[in-house]
Amino acid sequence: MKTNTKDLAYFDELISQKNFSKVAKTFGVSQPTVTTAIKRLESEFGAPLVIRDRVKNTLHVTASGAQLAEHAKIVLHELRLAHQEIDNLSQNRLILGLPPIIENHYFPKIGARLAAEGLLAGLETIEGGSIWLRNAVRDGRVDMTLLGSVEPLAYQTLIAEEFDRQPFCIYVSKQHPLAQRKRVYFNELRREKFVFFNSNFIHNTAFNKLTRRNHFRPNIVFRSNDTHVLMKLIGENVGIGFFTKIVDHYRTDVVRLDLMDIEPPEFITSIVYRTTHILTPVQQQLLTILHETLAVDTDQTD
Repeated sequence: MKTNTKDLAYFDELISQKNFSKVAKTFGVSQPTVTTAIKRLESEFGAPLVIRDRVKNTLHVTASGAQLAEHAKIVLHELRLAHQEIDNLSQNRLILGLPPIIENHYFPKIGARLAAEGLLAGLETIEGGSIWLRNAVRDGRVDMTLLGSVEPLAYQTLIAEEFDRQPFCIYVSKQHPLAQRKRVYFNELRREKFVFFNSNFIHNTAFNKLTRRNHFRPNIVFRSNDTHVLMKLIGENVGIGFFTKIVDHYRTDVVRLDLMDIEPPEFITSIVYRTTHILTPVQQQLLTILHETLAVDTDQTD
């Protein structure tokens, strides 16, 4: 018997919702349709998958059900990914993910090369934090992406090709007492006010690593994902900032300080794409341009 993928979708949702009526409502079908689908799966696998307690109105997942649920997630994920990739192919999309700081620093050279090759007009870029974009490339929402990290990237389902490393620095207003310095230890900042990114940016990982290492909880007075807003606040001396050295900060009222800590975290940038994705000629051309523009050593691929 061949497993019906719709049955697996009902089952996957049932594991999450623990309620047949809610699953039926989610998919816009009748409850008997969901019940019949679960019975088909139980017949196919020769084992009960869920046990309903009609008195207590509860649902218990059996050991067999829990095992099937793990495989169902993988099957449904791969199916969604196939749909997304083929949809991108049919619409001739070329989608590149770009975290804002990486986009500002590296993309102008990439864009110039794409324009020279006649590919810029057909390129769609999606902006987001590195953590969000990692999930987006994994789910097929983007073909490939540039990502920041604080450790070399290594994934089973993704290829990561490192192309640059830059230090993290401290940014202060020219009015701030630290502006007279060129370097600072992170431990000296325990009483400072910070303006910083929201979550989903790799900066949070590096920042948390340093605060834990120096045993203090930072006083973050404002959060935003807009680097320019944060830099303006730093210029007004509302707080200090912690960013990679490549951040676009061309402001005369902000001073950058190097960190003197031993083995401080680095901002590592990589090209990332799926191991299972068969690149189209245009996508392969984009990858080649990224390699050549960013001087990637492909022998270092994870």
